[in-house]
Amino acid sequence: MKLIRVQDSDHRKAYELFMTFKENENGFMNACYGLDYEGFLKWIEKKRNWSMGKELPEGFVPDTTYVLEDDGVYVGIFNLRHCLNDALREGAGHIGYCISPAFRGKGYATKGLEMTLKKAREMSIHEVYMSVNKDNPASLRVQIKNGAYIHHENETEYFTRINAIGEGESREEIVGKFYTEYDEDGRLDRSVHGRLEFATTMHYIHRYLKTGCKVLEVGAGTGRYSVALAKEGYDVTSVELVQKNLDVLKEKGRGLTGLHAFQGDATNLAMLNDESFDVTLVFGPLYHLYEKEDIDKAIDEAIRVTKKGGVILFAFISVYAIMYANYFYGNFPAGLEENFTEDYRVRHFKEQLFTGYDVEEFEALFKEKGVTWITTAGVDGILEPLEKRADFSVSEEDFKALSEWYLQFAEKRELLGNTNHLLYICRK
Repeated sequence: MKLIRVQDSDHRKAYELFMTFKENENGFMNACYGLDYEGFLKWIEKKRNWSMGKELPEGFVPDTTYVLEDDGVYVGIFNLRHCLNDALREGAGHIGYCISPAFRGKGYATKGLEMTLKKAREMSIHEVYMSVNKDNPASLRVQIKNGAYIHHENETEYFTRINAIGEGESREEIVGKFYTEYDEDGRLDRSVHGRLEFATTMHYIHRYLKTGCKVLEVGAGTGRYSVALAKEGYDVTSVELVQKNLDVLKEKGRGLTGLHAFQGDATNLAMLNDESFDVTLVFGPLYHLYEKEDIDKAIDEAIRVTKKGGVILFAFISVYAIMYANYFYGNFPAGLEENFTEDYRVRHFKEQLFTGYDVEEFEALFKEKGVTWITTAGVDGILEPLEKRADFSVSEEDFKALSEWYLQFAEKRELLGNTNHLLYICRK
């Protein structure tokens, strides 16, 4: 069973599926009702553009329509809106779906919604809004099976929410659940801002590496940096919290004798000896640590295992870049509530999943630590929100020039708050 974007589907089979629905099928509006096949093909071309944010009609948001296929048969439609405006937030929400009448009662709606929710997580939608007609209890049960709860209601509809985060879950459970569903492998390759982040970060790593250096990466993910450095001949130890990521890392590092991978948490590196590493990389954990005690533990552990005179690179996220990248799509009030107090102080709490910092706030974490600040640098600029523009384009030739240009300004203080990912670099 799989979801197929309607633009990538067998168009004739997709058309026949759409024609099995009424114009309004229990609250699911069939946008193709009454269209002939040629009209349907034109609609698919519109959907292709709308999914990229191009040529959107007034009041529309970018969305992707999927058909649910089971053993070659198209059985249902699932529509995922990439963000919400005010009308959608108070109405249909992120996801609409419908199963063709011949296939109802067979579990397709539950499975299809589960798969669509995974697509939403991959888009960093951590709280999914939905709605359901009160006279459609079967659809309400489908949503509840997928973790929904009724947020509020009116005379005719229930308005539901599905959170990525369960009540009472620990930080480790929250982070583990996210990365189990999220496609972390390839994150630094599938976008221009990801490629720039990797190129810039590798530049700074190489600035402090010397022949024979021992490297530690804490929060190694699927091993993009660890594997690359091991292939260059460095002795690399990788620590990763999430089992799924660790499995991918080990597979990618198969045969590399200089790569040693362990499961572990940045706040407790007890398996590693004091002053063992020349360069320590802490590239993910501080995105997901919220309590002052845990933050201090992660910083202290990285310092402990680094040799005197060694260099440590800590990655963090700008809270302002979080706002620019995620909260200018009709959801700005949600961003304010998520990331700032009423008097505009930066908030940190585990249900955020990703927490952002003011640059000076992050630098202040190290004032009482046994390190000397070297520099703070951005690694991907303001590219992430720019890349969502329909006319965004960077050729391979332009990317090389972009990378070289960006390195000249990566440490400019006036630009750091706009940058999504940053490095705090210090020496023990």
